[in-house]
Amino acid sequence: MKHYPSNTVEAVAVIVARIAETAFRATLPNGKETIAFVEKKNAHLRELLQKDSRVKVSICPADFGRARIDEILND
Repeated sequence: MKHYPSNTVEAVAVIVARIAETAFRATLPNGKETIAFVEKKNAHLRELLQKDSRVKVSICPADFGRARIDEILND
């Protein structure tokens, strides 16, 4: 299992599509796409996430192609 380093970048992303049970295609504020994953401890989020959902993600600075979904943002 790959663990994220302690120094991550937090950002807001918008869900574009579900691509697997725990993975989503999401767009970052700079327009780049990332694959956003839901960890087991946040499994309850999987059923709540939909297209256009805004989420807070943590991204490893070395790999902006993968992000961890930390919470859903209510606007």
